[in-house]
Amino acid sequence: MTEVVEITQRLVDFIQENLVPDGDDIKVDETTPLLVSGLLDSLRTARLLNFIRRDIGVPIPAAKLDPENFRDVVTIVTMVRELESV
Repeated sequence: MTEVVEITQRLVDFIQENLVPDGDDIKVDETTPLLVSGLLDSLRTARLLNFIRRDIGVPIPAAKLDPENFRDVVTIVTMVRELESV
């Protein structure tokens, strides 16, 4: 369970520090709607995928690149955990 909490926190921190535009006062948490809020566009999604692959150690296959899998951090963590167990 701690791994889920750790991955969640690492993703929240990464998104807050790297994907929230400068001057924007969005406070990211695990339920922030990433697509609806405009935080994820194609470039930011690529940066997020690189972070997940490099820092969390889980490559995301093209078949999982569905907007439903990137609604919020909770959804991303669920997908990452599923891929880890494969």
